[in-house]
Amino acid sequence: MRTHRRVVAAAPAPLGALLAGPARTVPVLHRGPDAVYLDLRDPAGPVDQTGPAVLGVLSAAATAVPCGLQTLLPRLSDDIAAAPDALLGAGRLLVGDSEVVVTRLVDVAVPRLPRAGVPSRARVLEDLVGDRLAAVRAELPAAALADLATGSAACVPALVGRGSGLTPVGDDVLCGWLAVTAAVLGTASGPVADAVRRHAPTATTALSATLLGCALRGEVLPEFRRLVLDLADPAEAGRDTRLTARLDALMRVGHTSGAGLLLGATTALHHLASRSLTP
Repeated sequence: MRTHRRVVAAAPAPLGALLAGPARTVPVLHRGPDAVYLDLRDPAGPVDQTGPAVLGVLSAAATAVPCGLQTLLPRLSDDIAAAPDALLGAGRLLVGDSEVVVTRLVDVAVPRLPRAGVPSRARVLEDLVGDRLAAVRAELPAAALADLATGSAACVPALVGRGSGLTPVGDDVLCGWLAVTAAVLGTASGPVADAVRRHAPTATTALSATLLGCALRGEVLPEFRRLVLDLADPAEAGRDTRLTARLDALMRVGHTSGAGLLLGATTALHHLASRSLTP
């Protein structure tokens, strides 16, 4: 019998069902020294399958995406990074010569942001952000961002899949918008959310579509979660210092991912603030 090395990991609570399901072999979709992403899609299934399309196995240095199992490995071991596929289910994940064992669950749910405080929080965040998002704005169609600012679904076809890489910046912006909407309203609903559900499965990468699905459910990166936690805190003493530190941490995520998330978040806050001020 083959012996597997035990690798402990932290997992977002919603991923527990994936490990508990029937055992199946899943191919590797993307690999790197800090992250391996497994393709969970059923080739014979519908395009708009429910559940995450991608599951990540992450090093300690990787971005803690809400669809990933984060290990304590400084870098992924060679057997994990080079594995062509993995065995998932029946309570375990086997990758290469390693068995990834979940020993800790993490909360990826975006904190609630009281609606009554949205206008003031939008102003605070705008002042602290300043012109830091100018570069990411320049990468996206101005008309689409203007539509997003009004909550119009017309922005979605122009933003989904817009940009390069595994998580195009247009998707990052939509993730930030959806997550803040979920924080304020309790769920990501409305025309933009509905349009993302329709377009994401076929208009962007599998990983990015999975992250958009996470945002629709209010599941976020830890850097984003901490920002919203501090934004929701009513205590004003030291608030700007705390928020600036959170902004800095979020902006360091990826090449443009953090900036895209922040642009979506600030746009959603302004949209929701205008709605809350309307009689």
